Amino acid sequence: MDKEKKPVTVFCQNLATTFSPAIMAVTLAGMSRDYIVEEGLFRLGGGLAFEGIIQLFIWSCVISALITVLTSDIWFSKIMFLWRVVALMLLSIAASVAFAVTFNWIPVGDWEAWAVFLVIFVVCFGGGLVTLVAKTKFEDIRYNKLLNDYKRRANND
Repeated sequence: MDKEKKPVTVFCQNLATTFSPAIMAVTLAGMSRDYIVEEGLFRLGGGLAFEGIIQLFIWSCVISALITVLTSDIWFSKIMFLWRVVALMLLSIAASVAFAVTFNWIPVGDWEAWAVFLVIFVVCFGGGLVTLVAKTKFEDIRYNKLLNDYKRRANND
């Protein structure tokens, strides 16, 4: 995390980039209707219930808090990035399963629905991880260039 940004700013950015794709994923899942239960996120006529949107928002807040805390160098600067990513994945799965069971997003006894959930979770988490690593690499390149420019100017003065 950029040390110039406040954790609240980073949390809000994470929330926006978590909640928006969550709404899109649920919308697409609702349109496919393969593994959706009418009593869960979807109500009357197959639409996304208002309660479901609030549930997804709360889930997004939890996931965003995990991302903000675990990717921050403020709190976990001594822990290797790989372990922070592993912890983020495990805690995200645990939080997602807890929400899915608590709010009946996925039928508890339907192993096919849980298998689809796990596959989708791994694919989405992988996509997010690739994005995070790429962003980190680009920032590293940018900061190294700035550092080299600074050193070159300092040596010329």
